[in-house]
Amino acid sequence: RKAPTRKNGGTQMRCRGALCALAIVAALGGADASQAARDQKWLGKLSTKARNLRSALETAPRRDLSEHEAALSEEEEELLKEEAEEEIIMLKWATVIGIAALGATFILGFLAESIHLHWLPEAAIGVLVGMFASGLALMAHSDGLLEKEKFDFEFFMIWLLPPIIFEAGFNMNVQAFIANLCPTAFFAFIGTFASTFVVGGLVWWFGQMGLCYPLGMLAALTFGSLISATDPVTVLAVFQALGVKIDLFSMVFGESVLNDAVAIVLSRTLLSFNNPENPVDAEHILGAGKLFLIIFIGSLLIGAVGGILSSLTFKLLDLRHHDEMLYMEAALSFVFPWCAYFVAEASELSGIVSIMSCGMVMATYTRPNFSPRAVRLTARAYKVVALIAETFVFVYLGMATITFPIFTYTVWHFFFWATLACFVGRLHIYIGSFLTNCFRDATSKPPPISPAYSFVMWFSGLRGGVAFALASVSYVAGDFPSTCGGFDGDDERKQESPFCSDNEHNDSLAMMQATMLIACFTIFVFGGAITTICIYFDVLEPKKGAESTARSKMLSAMHQQKTSTQLMVDDGHNWLLKMLTNEQAYEKSDELRFDDDEEKGDEEVVVAEVEAELGKNAFTELKSEIMKPRNFEKGATASEMAANPDTLHAALGSPALVRTATKDAKIDVLRTRLPNLSTKDLEKLLEGAGGDVDLAVKNAKAPINTPPALL
Repeated sequence: RKAPTRKNGGTQMRCRGALCALAIVAALGGADASQAARDQKWLGKLSTKARNLRSALETAPRRDLSEHEAALSEEEEELLKEEAEEEIIMLKWATVIGIAALGATFILGFLAESIHLHWLPEAAIGVLVGMFASGLALMAHSDGLLEKEKFDFEFFMIWLLPPIIFEAGFNMNVQAFIANLCPTAFFAFIGTFASTFVVGGLVWWFGQMGLCYPLGMLAALTFGSLISATDPVTVLAVFQALGVKIDLFSMVFGESVLNDAVAIVLSRTLLSFNNPENPVDAEHILGAGKLFLIIFIGSLLIGAVGGILSSLTFKLLDLRHHDEMLYMEAALSFVFPWCAYFVAEASELSGIVSIMSCGMVMATYTRPNFSPRAVRLTARAYKVVALIAETFVFVYLGMATITFPIFTYTVWHFFFWATLACFVGRLHIYIGSFLTNCFRDATSKPPPISPAYSFVMWFSGLRGGVAFALASVSYVAGDFPSTCGGFDGDDERKQESPFCSDNEHNDSLAMMQATMLIACFTIFVFGGAITTICIYFDVLEPKKGAESTARSKMLSAMHQQKTSTQLMVDDGHNWLLKMLTNEQAYEKSDELRFDDDEEKGDEEVVVAEVEAELGKNAFTELKSEIMKPRNFEKGATASEMAANPDTLHAALGSPALVRTATKDAKIDVLRTRLPNLSTKDLEKLLEGAGGDVDLAVKNAKAPINTPPALL
């Protein structure tokens, strides 16, 4: 055969080079069985195409080389197109499996609850369902499907965690949270810092003692920060079902909301030292502390600004008087928290902290600007979205136990000692409780933190999605690629240690494996036992009697009776409420969360609408007028009936009758306040004021400002 010319030879050399590259890829793939299986079909197709092209190149005339080059390009494009289509199909099937697993978790969770299977919480069921779904894909040798089911950090941080955090802040009982702000802040901030160094220091020391896999110091501290992110979704669900005391709930709930944000920012700050240009010295430690404060405070401010803008927007638009805009009103509330989230992310701050802050501000200052039906709709809509997200987090965790190498060269000794370190790290609960009780006594509101409260809070420190998300992204990024990083520079100890025999293992993998195992352990064991713990330590609210079980009476009482503590809070902060809303005083709630407070029937919503339309003063006069003993059962006093919204609804009639009778009710109120005017004049005043009774009275008492149409 003649030697190829430069043009022909160059093309053949390129093709042969491609074949050599394929051979190298195949050889490397053989070292990893799963990777080889995943790429076997693709390599086979490409190798066959390349062999055919090489044969054609050897036999074809030199003048046809350009045609073969074009053919190679077309074959590659076709192959890439087929691969892309297969990936899309795998993604769709993975989506179907994920949604089906979500539905199965809800159904099985309901069935477990209905037969009182308290030791198997819904979170644990989600993990088991996720493991089963990925296990089927593994047994079917569907590597493409397993790849699509793998835990993705960006998906978790953008689509799953933000709605959970926002709903937590938006439906939080803000008054109870503020009342317990000092201990909650101690647990979430100082406690998380302390836990980071206690857990990190202990696991590093255990490794140096030869008890488990030895992590490097920075890796150990990073592990301490991410494993300190508690995720008590299961515990809080049990708390709501059992009805634990509101002070305990608010502290556990508040710590969990703040704790996740602190752990995320703290782990990012520690990873900034994983760079040779940033040595661990006093200057860089101060710089890291400054970075933490900038990220956290900046994110809080962005969220607060978003919440304030939403309050002013709804106040100026006054959508609560436009019933036809109900769904637009609820949809508009979605804009501000997610804008705050992405503004913070784009500014390289923490979107999670921002959306949490925005939720709390909106709960305090935006919700009063909603119509009564929008209040109910938004609380429940965000709760539904958060429930879907948090349930899928546990399904996602179950899938990750199969799609990640959790049970490959598993560091069981490290898992055991790290779990023990986590127990020790949670002891800051007792320290914070002791310090809090130094400023409380038996007569204070809220009361001192009892030993039972302290133990339940310590026991509630489950680990879950946030901790594993941080560990998985560190593993994928290869932040700590050293094997037995705690023995770096000491080859003799590495050779002697039984935990360092596998060179394929590294610190990032050990951290991820331990995090997953600790999360599963706490979800199944602690989550399953929390019901028994709450009952044993008697941290439940006393059962209500027959009279107090009427929900409407309790709701009325909490709106009308203010404690001295609450009034003092109102006196100091009313100026902000008046500036951002149309309200004059904060309402106190004795419910665990706002969404519990909003579980009202149609009657209460109608009464709330009437109050919103009339205004507080006119509504009070209306109640006094219609709540007369002659209209109801004998023996009932006016005050007893006025304290019950159901009684008001009974007086007004059905919801439809209320809407048609609203105008007449307003006229009756105007007649009591303007007795010298005729009914026709009162109707004109009410129409000119747009149905606002207070404005109609104001216009009547100020003739100069009365509209000409009413003169």
